[in-house]
Amino acid sequence: MFCINNPYLYHPHPLLKRAADDICLYIEQRPDWAPLFEQGKMLGALLAKRKPERSDYSDCPCCHPLPDEQVLLIAYSGVVNGLVDDDHYFVPPIYDLSVPDDFYLQEDEAISQINQEIRRLQELPTSAEVEQEILKLQEERKQKSIALQLKIFEHFNLLNQQGEYRNVVDIFRDAKRGLPPGGTGECAAPRLLQYALEHQLEPIALAEFWYGRSPQRYRRAHGRFYPSCIEKCSPLLAYMTQGDIEAEERPTPSNAAPTLIYENSHIVVVNKPAGMLSVPAKDTSLPNIEQWLKARYPECRLPFMLAHRLDQATSGLLLAAKDAQTHKLLQQAFEQKTIRKRYIALLEGILPSTCGILSLPLCTNPDDRPRQVVDWQFGKSAITRYNVLARYEKTTLVELFPLTGRTHQLRLHAASPFGLNHPIVGDSLYFAAPSERLMLHAESIRFDNALCEALQTPSTLTVPCEGQPVC
Repeated sequence: MFCINNPYLYHPHPLLKRAADDICLYIEQRPDWAPLFEQGKMLGALLAKRKPERSDYSDCPCCHPLPDEQVLLIAYSGVVNGLVDDDHYFVPPIYDLSVPDDFYLQEDEAISQINQEIRRLQELPTSAEVEQEILKLQEERKQKSIALQLKIFEHFNLLNQQGEYRNVVDIFRDAKRGLPPGGTGECAAPRLLQYALEHQLEPIALAEFWYGRSPQRYRRAHGRFYPSCIEKCSPLLAYMTQGDIEAEERPTPSNAAPTLIYENSHIVVVNKPAGMLSVPAKDTSLPNIEQWLKARYPECRLPFMLAHRLDQATSGLLLAAKDAQTHKLLQQAFEQKTIRKRYIALLEGILPSTCGILSLPLCTNPDDRPRQVVDWQFGKSAITRYNVLARYEKTTLVELFPLTGRTHQLRLHAASPFGLNHPIVGDSLYFAAPSERLMLHAESIRFDNALCEALQTPSTLTVPCEGQPVC
């Protein structure tokens, strides 16, 4: 049994920090490699140790020796077209799709021929017969693509610590995750662990970092470390390590209890501490605001209904209704924007602008849930107004006013290169440097006059973040 760092939340091992610099420099100095990687690629490095019972490691050409019987393994995610690695600098893929006589190239060619025929038909004059034939070919292409993808996954056989092999389809089924997304098994992390396990190396520390230009849809910085992807890798890494690796964001639970800010016969307003859930999770033992409210007000005939939620890592005001009629009224008020929320956040770096409006369409990243992504085709409108409150040596304090309520809206608007390009301090989910907590706080809720009268509340309810300006 080995013990390795959590690949979703980690401080890179010092040796891996130096290794990442050396790897980047090595690629830059290779004129045949640098153009292939500069478009952008996730790289991985694994620090491992030779096992005492095995003295001969001559069959491990990808091991880069280090002092104290340690070795370094290096990998890239996906495919690098045109790469020639005769010196075995990188560990090989778990399954190589580029073998000339392999089924993949043959069946992929058959799909390409269908695409060519569809394009030929689309250039013909429109008719019912042509449209019907195009639909038939599109369905045939879809079925062939699904079958090919499943066949590929069945050839990705991964090894665990017990010496057992299991393919990607079976691993995802056992993890109750359905069908694997495209590209599963091709990331650097499982590739590195597979090589280590197959060659009886003891993994010590794993880290992944970005090389080259950032993709357009999400933020990546050259040389910066990032967590393993959740959607593709979490079932694989859990199976391979046989360990208790949590893929989901798990802020350290706070010892602080919620505090009651305001209540009347209609509503309750609570200050949620960072680290506490808004509603129950799968692990019902974790404390949450809904549970706290029910325990505090057992005489209520109806369960408390939160009118909105905050991420577990976010602190601040939560609004709950005491009855169904009030809950419906609050939901309508949020939809009609007669309730406004104000957040304060501490951003990494110095934000050059002083104010503005961010309008970016957001949706779930299907390859890396629960992270959201800017998507100009499928994203839903998300709008945030911001003002700079103060600038410090390495951070910027801002106030944020969400005009819509999308998942992770403020966090992604801050981190995205299309937004502020300055992630919120401590936002490990969106690739900020590790911190003791997410520096995001829901500071105030404002009601319009009609809603104040209906709910018999003050116009504004406020709770300052403890330890301002850094929460």
